[in-house]
Amino acid sequence: MAQPTVIRVPKPARSSYQPHRPLSKNTLILNQVKHFRELEKDLPREHQSGLFESVIAAGATEGLAAEYIRHVTKKLLHPPGKA
Repeated sequence: MAQPTVIRVPKPARSSYQPHRPLSKNTLILNQVKHFRELEKDLPREHQSGLFESVIAAGATEGLAAEYIRHVTKKLLHPPGKA
């Protein structure tokens, strides 16, 4: 079997992630949050974060968006009640 091609990806600069930066200045993450909300709607209500409204509110930060994305990702990858 052939070896897969390894693609080296450089580490992002430390300044790339700024948890206190307003989310309004990062439309990529804002759009990711909106997509994650659509996925989160499929989770049982008791496993939804309740953070979406706070994340898209005025003054929300990249840090809050990261927390929301982390929560939804965990619930999607490790669904409650699944072993």
